[in-house]
Amino acid sequence: MDHRVVEIAWSPRTEAEWATFTAARSAAANLWNKLVSMHAVVRRLQWAWPSKTRWEQWARGRFPGLSAQSVQQMVQDFCDTLTSTTRARKVHKAAGEESTQRFPWRCQHRYRDVPYTNQEARIEDGVLRLPHGRGGGVLRVMLPKGLKLPGRLMEAQLAFGVVRLVCAVPKTMPSPEAPVLGVDLGVNTLLGATDGARAVLVSGREAKAIVRYRDKALAALTSRIDRSKAGSRRRKELARARHRMLAKSARRLRDLLHKATRAVARAFPEHRVVVGKPFNDAARKLGRRQAQQVSNASNAKLIAMLAYKLQGATKVPEPYSSQTCPGCGCRQVCRRVYRCAACGWSAPRDVVGAVNIRCIGLHGGMLPGQPVPTRIAFVRPLRKYPGAPPVGTPGRPGGTPAPRGVA
Repeated sequence: MDHRVVEIAWSPRTEAEWATFTAARSAAANLWNKLVSMHAVVRRLQWAWPSKTRWEQWARGRFPGLSAQSVQQMVQDFCDTLTSTTRARKVHKAAGEESTQRFPWRCQHRYRDVPYTNQEARIEDGVLRLPHGRGGGVLRVMLPKGLKLPGRLMEAQLAFGVVRLVCAVPKTMPSPEAPVLGVDLGVNTLLGATDGARAVLVSGREAKAIVRYRDKALAALTSRIDRSKAGSRRRKELARARHRMLAKSARRLRDLLHKATRAVARAFPEHRVVVGKPFNDAARKLGRRQAQQVSNASNAKLIAMLAYKLQGATKVPEPYSSQTCPGCGCRQVCRRVYRCAACGWSAPRDVVGAVNIRCIGLHGGMLPGQPVPTRIAFVRPLRKYPGAPPVGTPGRPGGTPAPRGVA
C-alpha cells in the first residue's frame, strides 16, 4: 500500500478550541522532549533501551491533553526513529564511512504536531472529530465541501494552521507493456523527461526562487527572534510570522511541483517512469553552494508525484548520466549544453541525462547508439497550457532556448 497526504487549512476559532489546541500540541512536545532526554541518559549509561510496551505504560496518564492512542502513536514514532537511525549507522559503519545520521537530540520544543489514529479520528457528516482524552475536549474540523479522500484514512495530524490526513491507497504496479520515460531531476531545470523521440524540460527557476526567498526570510526572522526578549509579545508575533512564512512557502512550492509534474504527465500519458536516484556526493565535491541547492531540491516529492500521476516510478543510479554521450559513449564535462567532442552531437545537458537514465532502466546500463529526441519542448510550470498538451518542437542546434511557455 502507498500513502497519500491531504492537507486542510484550519485554525481554531473560539477560545475553548484555542485552549484545547494549545494544550494538545504542548503536551505532545513535552512527551517528545522527555523521550529524547531519557534516551540520551540510557545511551550514556549504555543500558538496554526499554520496549515500546514499557514506554507506553510509563506515559499512561502523564500527559493530560493527549488521548491514550495519541501517546501510543508518538511512542511508536520515536521507537521507529531510533530503529531506522541505528540501522543507517550500522550500514555506514560496515562500509567504513562516517555516518551523518543522528539520534533525536533536540528537547527544547514548545509545541509539536499531534498524531491521531484512524480509531480516534473519525469523519461524520463532513466533520473530522479529533478527541483528546478525558477532560481534553474534542476539536471539530469542517472539511471542504466535495472533498473525497483518495483512500482509507489511516492517520490524522494536527499542526499549526493545517490538518493532515494520511490515506492508504492501493499500490499501482507499472504495466510491463507501458512505454518507458526517462526523467532527470535538477535545480535550474526541475524535470527533464524523454521517451526517446521527444523531450520536455520544465524550468526550475521559480522553485529555486521560492526556496531562496524562504531561506533568506527564515534567517532574518530567526535573527530578530533571537534578539527579542523571551516571553515578550514581540517575540510571539515574530514566531507567528515565521510560521506563516514557512507555511506559505511550502504551499507555493507544492503547487509548483504539482504543475511541473502535470506538464510531464500531459506530454507523456500512461508512461512508466525511470528516474535517477538523487545523490549529494557530487554536489558536495563541487562546493557549499551547490550542495545546499541540491539538498534543498524537492526530489522525493517529485518522484512521488510522478509515481501516482503516471504508471509508477523506478529509481536507478545516475552517476555520469549527464556527462556521457548517448551516441558514441564519450564522457566529458559540459555546462548547460552538452557538445560531444568526438561525434559532434549537441543537446541540453538535462536531455542527455534523461536519455541515459532511460537507457539504464531499459538495459541496466548506459550504452552507445541510443535514440535521441528530435523534438525538445521548454516549458514553465503553468496552471493551464495553451492549446494541446506540449509535444515539443524541432530541437534547435546548440541548445538555443525556446520561447516562453510551450515551445
